[in-house]
Amino acid sequence: MNLGQLNNDQKTVLKQFREAVQDCKLPESDDVYLLRWLVARDFDLVKAEKMLRNSMEWRRKYKVDAVLQDYEIPEVLTKYFAAGYIGVDKLNSYTVVVRYGLMDLKGILLSAKKRDYLTYVIEIVERSFQRVRNDPKKFKRSPDAIAQSTVIFDMAGFSMRHITYKPALDTAIQLVQLYEGNYPELLRRVFIINAPKIFSVLFSMLKPFMHEKTRHKIQIFSHDAKQWKAALLEDIDTDQLPVCYGGTMTDPDGNPNCITKVSMGGEVPKSYYLNGKSSTNDKKCISIPSGSKEHLEFQVKNAGTVLKWDFHSEESDIAFAVYRKQGNEMIPVVPHDRVDCHMSPEEGEIYCDYAGVYVVEFDNSFSYLRSKKIWYSITVDHSSKPVCLNGNNLDYLDAEIQANQ
Repeated sequence: MNLGQLNNDQKTVLKQFREAVQDCKLPESDDVYLLRWLVARDFDLVKAEKMLRNSMEWRRKYKVDAVLQDYEIPEVLTKYFAAGYIGVDKLNSYTVVVRYGLMDLKGILLSAKKRDYLTYVIEIVERSFQRVRNDPKKFKRSPDAIAQSTVIFDMAGFSMRHITYKPALDTAIQLVQLYEGNYPELLRRVFIINAPKIFSVLFSMLKPFMHEKTRHKIQIFSHDAKQWKAALLEDIDTDQLPVCYGGTMTDPDGNPNCITKVSMGGEVPKSYYLNGKSSTNDKKCISIPSGSKEHLEFQVKNAGTVLKWDFHSEESDIAFAVYRKQGNEMIPVVPHDRVDCHMSPEEGEIYCDYAGVYVVEFDNSFSYLRSKKIWYSITVDHSSKPVCLNGNNLDYLDAEIQANQ
């Protein structure tokens, strides 16, 4: 859809929407960006505003606007996450290939934290938006059109290992939710090719998390190459498609798989695996039953104090957060987030701008069956300022400042 296709009622809703969200800090401030949210919610002003505000809070919380500049991509993802940009389709949609079936998801998730995996996908999406902004003539049908993407998911090699490894399934669901909540109308078409029968199991698990609009954009093909190549060529010119998918594009050396654009995935060497063995020296232990959480309180006597933490779990992840007590309220300082601290220790620190009681939360309420044993060391240091706050010296300080505005 583009702005020129709006009827008078839709133009009125767009104007009202612009006025309603004028206080939001948006990554793009034009009407085309706002149109995405309205189309996603069928021009329901209240629903569109709620969706956009929730997404802006998500962007703030996870520093999404800084991902392209600040995020250091783990090498295992650049080498073994098989996804890449190949060109545009016939409607100028940004086109990506994901060789999902060739990815060793277990190896990847044993070599990088789930947070890194999700952040890398966000980085890929945000980079596509950057390319569109830098070259709108190439990636948009018209100046006032919503820029969209076409994605080819190649499931060749897909097997039960993609389903039975729970962290891989969890991240797949999270990525669907992430897309649905934060990138409305990004997808124009999704081609799922070389899908074996077992793929229906995964798709049935993901469908409940997809909006009906998204489901209607998906076309699924089995191993019948003649059929899916014909479908791809209806939407994509041959010079924008690798030879292996029915086009004419090759690598400079003639490789028909275009591995310089999209890697072939493959098994992740165990040398990349995170150690997973963490020291318990000088750490206390706490067991957190399934469906519950624990709060640890720390008195900070003076502003300028540094609160430090170092913790790990014996198995599986835990949700972690830090709050500051203010009367009966709990002011978020470190945003609530699940961390893979069974793979490697979670370390960080915050600069406490205010004296008072700070609460460290270990939250296992999301787990219905499994209790968690957490080894932790938390200290209050009155003599130093933080050097590293989980990789970014501003992350949690910024969260505290904004929480108190």
